[in-house]
Amino acid sequence: MASTTEPTRSEVTKRRRISRLELIAGGVYVVVLLVLLALEPDILQAPFESTRAVVVTFGGAVLAAVALVVMMRLGVPPIVRVLVIGVPVVLVSWWLLEPFFVDDEVNERFSTSIAAAERAEPPPTTSMTAPDVAPVPETTAPPAPTAPPAPAAPVLLGSGTFVGLAGHDGTGDAGIFRLEDGSLVLRLENLDIDNGPDLELYLVPGAESYSPGDGSLHLGPLKGNVGNQTYELPATFTPAAGPWTVLVWCEAFTVEFVGASLEVA
Repeated sequence: MASTTEPTRSEVTKRRRISRLELIAGGVYVVVLLVLLALEPDILQAPFESTRAVVVTFGGAVLAAVALVVMMRLGVPPIVRVLVIGVPVVLVSWWLLEPFFVDDEVNERFSTSIAAAERAEPPPTTSMTAPDVAPVPETTAPPAPTAPPAPAAPVLLGSGTFVGLAGHDGTGDAGIFRLEDGSLVLRLENLDIDNGPDLELYLVPGAESYSPGDGSLHLGPLKGNVGNQTYELPATFTPAAGPWTVLVWCEAFTVEFVGASLEVA
């Protein structure tokens, strides 16, 4: 006797067609995308930002279609097909589209600001030769103790302003500071740029260098697309005097987001 749990011929035939469940799931997905597109039209540009973006977007769609056809021919139940295809599609879509609607704001304190350091004038140079003074009698009381000198403020070595790249918008300032102990930090202030997946921060030699290359310093993931942030430079790294570019780069799609050119003194 044939097992009663095996699907009948009519059930297998139905499974090899697009089911009502799949039509509903696909319709809901399309409606949600249209609503998000109405709220944020820039979403339409995302699949065409780079070659990798085109491959991921349209290659993923082709792969999902092939998987659907294969599962239909094998008679896989519609609910399984919806889960196998729908879950990855939803997760990838959320990863790609969530940055268009959610800002990651990070505000880290710093002892000064780029604007204040730019306004500050360098201290005047003074001669180290002691002036002629009359000898002090031995009976004179010792001088009163002086207050300890105020700690030196971070020294700004160079600064620049962010500009949007490759269709992305962004504003803010970038500056390299030398701290009192000699270490170097990169400071981002008033940052307000488009968010995106897998954003990384680079220091690239040369002005308007909008792609990581030889001599670039990778500072890690961007902490947030909005706010004020500080990044320590490695002790083994000292930027040579001259032009540099602070670059926010999208690793997911190998495309530039914003850049700030500065001159290191």
